[in-house]
Amino acid sequence: MNRLYLALPVFLPIFCGCVLLAFRDRFSGKREERLMNLGVEGLVVFNSLMIFMILAKLYGEDGGETMQFTLFRLFGNLTVMFKLDRMGSVFAGLIAFLWPLATLYAFDYMKDEPRRPAFFAYYTMTYGVTAGIAFSGSLITLYLFYELLTLVTFPLVLHPLSREAAHASRKYLYYSLGGAAFAFLGLVLVLGFSATGNTEFLAGGMLNLETAGAYKNVLLTFYVLAFFGFGVKAALFPCHGWLPKATVAPTPVTALLHAVAVVKSGAFAILRLTYFSFGTGFLRGTWAQWAVMAAALFTILYGSTMAVREVHWKRRLAYSTISNLSYILFGAAIMSPLGLAAALCHMTAHAFMKICGFFCAGAVMHQTGKTHIYELDGLGRRMPVTFACLTVSSFSLMGIPLFAGFISKWNLCQAAFAYAGQAVSAGVSGGWIPYMGVAVILYSALMTSVYMLTVLVRAYFPKDGEFNPLVRAGREFRDPGWKMLLPLIIFAAVILAIGLHSAPFMRLFLSIGGEAG
Repeated sequence: MNRLYLALPVFLPIFCGCVLLAFRDRFSGKREERLMNLGVEGLVVFNSLMIFMILAKLYGEDGGETMQFTLFRLFGNLTVMFKLDRMGSVFAGLIAFLWPLATLYAFDYMKDEPRRPAFFAYYTMTYGVTAGIAFSGSLITLYLFYELLTLVTFPLVLHPLSREAAHASRKYLYYSLGGAAFAFLGLVLVLGFSATGNTEFLAGGMLNLETAGAYKNVLLTFYVLAFFGFGVKAALFPCHGWLPKATVAPTPVTALLHAVAVVKSGAFAILRLTYFSFGTGFLRGTWAQWAVMAAALFTILYGSTMAVREVHWKRRLAYSTISNLSYILFGAAIMSPLGLAAALCHMTAHAFMKICGFFCAGAVMHQTGKTHIYELDGLGRRMPVTFACLTVSSFSLMGIPLFAGFISKWNLCQAAFAYAGQAVSAGVSGGWIPYMGVAVILYSALMTSVYMLTVLVRAYFPKDGEFNPLVRAGREFRDPGWKMLLPLIIFAAVILAIGLHSAPFMRLFLSIGGEAG
């Protein structure tokens, strides 16, 4: 396979999105909009098929050959390059599976919204930019696409053009640009102490340990700054404030932000920074490891507690996202092969759990106009398919066995116990912190049960058996059309499939952890 194919899934959606944006005024009629929908879905499906073909080559007869393609050279050894290894394949496969279904959902959800061509132009460009992050072969490439992701998603948050949307989009922009500045500092330090003279990702890290040792505390400080910088998109406390505000955007956007593109890009960047740039051999057992681990654990506590207090449904899910993303960061901070495997497992499981949850909330809002938890009484019986899928997503978020969330949380606890036992036995200062992580995960599971079961109990068992008025424009509320239901059903099925048959996924994640950790 020509290595140029690595660039096509990145630049094809960006190019086609730009074309759609340039000619958006041509799609004003119903017929033109149908053609636009067909073209956008066809493009997204084709792009996903290209990614799956590349993944098949990666895992095919070559037995895991790493593919790379240099896009251009900045100066010296510093290049912008695409390289797909098994770590990147997890994120690439995730977005390739989710994006066509999310786009299909968006067609029905956005059918009555204004400025649909511009919306789908940016939505499509975001696919290409996110693929660029997954395919990044170096820290400089990842950073460039990370910045570009902010620019292409900013108009999506702003799409409603309301006062709240303007405020939320500005906040998102300020947080993201500020975080990128801190991430850039880490990039510069990695380049300065790189053993290869560039920022190409290497399993185990790229630092020249002989020269880095003399400046260890400086490098550790900049690692923590870069961790928080990339952690802005991963909603790490106190860099999380943009995420609940962004729920003002249409649900296809918030699901994109909270489950697939933006937040997972932040978590993925931190995994690359920790395991493939600085390296766990340099970081393990240092004050920097305990600092970022403590930050992740506090974020889990904060997010799950705030979710219980929140009564707006989408904002409740946003705080749940803040909490669950730091599960991934906690796994990254454990800095062991099992820790990385558990982080990748939760990154995958959470993507399906949260996009399913957001799309269920969006379906209810689309069909009924209900946005708050106390307005959901009795809707479970009127929208059975939607709430059945929400039940699967909720049980998985709680970590109930036989669902995907249980697998990832179980492995996180295993990784924490194993690493803490080794650290305490070796007399490492701070080695007890992973034990606290297990307690925090259990507390968060309890809080998750509270804030998700509240929704389900109201939907299925309304107070005193009474229902909210279920009439709108002369008809009863019901499940949405197939374009919105099909993605929900598929997401729920995948959550169950991962929970019931997680062995192939864990073998892959453990092999990646063994290579990098």
